[in-house]
Amino acid sequence: MKKVALAFILSNVVFSNNKIWKSHSAHILEQGRVEVGLFQPLRYGYNPFTEFSVHPGWFFLIPNFEIKESRIDFYKFKTASSYKVIYPTPLLNMLAKEGTGGIIAPQHEMPSMFIFSGSLIGSRDIGGFEISLNAGLDLGLVFGDLNPTSTIDLPLVYHRLGVLYNGWGVHSGIDFQRVVKSNFDILFDFDILALPGYNGALSFENKVLISWNKSEKFKVMTGYKFVVGEYPFGSDARILPYFPVLEAWVPIIEFQWARNIK
Repeated sequence: MKKVALAFILSNVVFSNNKIWKSHSAHILEQGRVEVGLFQPLRYGYNPFTEFSVHPGWFFLIPNFEIKESRIDFYKFKTASSYKVIYPTPLLNMLAKEGTGGIIAPQHEMPSMFIFSGSLIGSRDIGGFEISLNAGLDLGLVFGDLNPTSTIDLPLVYHRLGVLYNGWGVHSGIDFQRVVKSNFDILFDFDILALPGYNGALSFENKVLISWNKSEKFKVMTGYKFVVGEYPFGSDARILPYFPVLEAWVPIIEFQWARNIK
């Protein structure tokens, strides 16, 4: 009986200190672990210092790849750097059409383009919260003529693709994550994306997610994302996800799975 109790205590200590389900932090996914969600990228712990991630469902429409590497601690902050590359051209050309699914005017042919992003991340436990700070630079590289009127003026999309039109942008944010009860936790974040000197330069984003961690291999999340941004037509605020047909907001529902492939 004592052995069972000891094993139970040890398993809970290990689980509480294990930095799984921490995609927003500077912690690296443990070696051999894979995490993936309906809308979250597939993350793979390559070794104790490096993890790779990719959005598998979107990869053939918008090829993407990210690497996160652990760095030395700094003033009690666990630190990491991440580097991401995105090739949006195939998807954008699919959206350049008339009728259903058309978001970009059909006369626009999108050239080959790449978005490169680099970030520094620092995470630290303070007062029961895991606080993660991030800041970085975004670069847009275009091989050909890109018509400035071909922008997609939608929340989340406009400012992320805006680096292709502006050439560069910056981003920063802060995340707060805390276990609130047993296997429930809450994440609150605030992010800023800026395109200096560009029309519609700023986007302010806030997200709240409540998670139920059933185990180390399955979790469910729900919440919202709120965006206030500047666009060519002026400022706009939107709570997401938003369905125009229903003219209503519905909560985010996300499922994530994990397994070890050591």
